[in-house]
Amino acid sequence: MKQKGRLFLGCILLFFLASLGLFLNFDRDRVMAAAEARHIPVPQVLSSKPDVALIGDDFSLPPVDNDKPVYDKYTTRQRQEKGLPTTYGKTRDYYYGDNVVYLTFDDGPNDKNTSRILDILKKENIHATFFLTGQNVVRYPDVVKKIYQSGNAIGVHSYTHDYKKIYVSPKAYTDELLQTEEEIYKILGVRPIISRAPGGTEGHFTKDFWTAINNIGYIEVGWNALTGDADGTGKTADKEVENIKQQLQLRPYLHRHLVILMHDAYGHGATVDALPDIIHLLKGQGYTFRVVTTAIPPSW
Repeated sequence: MKQKGRLFLGCILLFFLASLGLFLNFDRDRVMAAAEARHIPVPQVLSSKPDVALIGDDFSLPPVDNDKPVYDKYTTRQRQEKGLPTTYGKTRDYYYGDNVVYLTFDDGPNDKNTSRILDILKKENIHATFFLTGQNVVRYPDVVKKIYQSGNAIGVHSYTHDYKKIYVSPKAYTDELLQTEEEIYKILGVRPIISRAPGGTEGHFTKDFWTAINNIGYIEVGWNALTGDADGTGKTADKEVENIKQQLQLRPYLHRHLVILMHDAYGHGATVDALPDIIHLLKGQGYTFRVVTTAIPPSW
């Protein structure tokens, strides 16, 4: 009888645990469904988190000498809903160092090129900054995670990269920033506050564009050197390396603050091939490699 009683109690316990598991799964599914219905980004759980700097609830920026990627733990919309500040204000402090270089890559991520670049950066023990388009973020979420978890910095580079759409108005431009940040937040649980305009701001931005991005706390990042991998002057890896050499010789003032524009989207395999030689060239000239932070000075 005692044995039958124990068996009966065991069956009840198993039934209870199974029911609890079903309830918890149902409850989680219900929360996820409700979040999706309200268009609330639900961040994934990452296996590991890198060493990053987070801005404060009051939108206070990290110290000027911070050399870690900077993110916000809220999306812009979440800040608006919580009544939190959405910008750092009108001014920020700049970091100036000697022989500082920022390697930057636009238009990614890409499953092949970006992954190869990350392997090179790891081998060279340096980091870079990747300005991502929203469409490619959706295509390659695992590469976005890899960029983030390997300690490299992430910025926003519009959603569509379609000039006819994004430069129609300041609102059209910021709408694409916000759309991309939501997709990044779903993957990482943080959102970038640095951005780069496709094709650059010259000829595209009016004063109203600058006001619009400042109102949502974004810091626009330009460049002052490039490999030529997108303008036709850097069609081979050797030519890209030569382009950087020439720019360093012709513009000695760049030695204090060098921001190099490259691309990692489909079709830019030559850039990946050129990267080790570019890194070795810069190391040989005593450059310190940094990721783009909120203290980066204007490019010119």
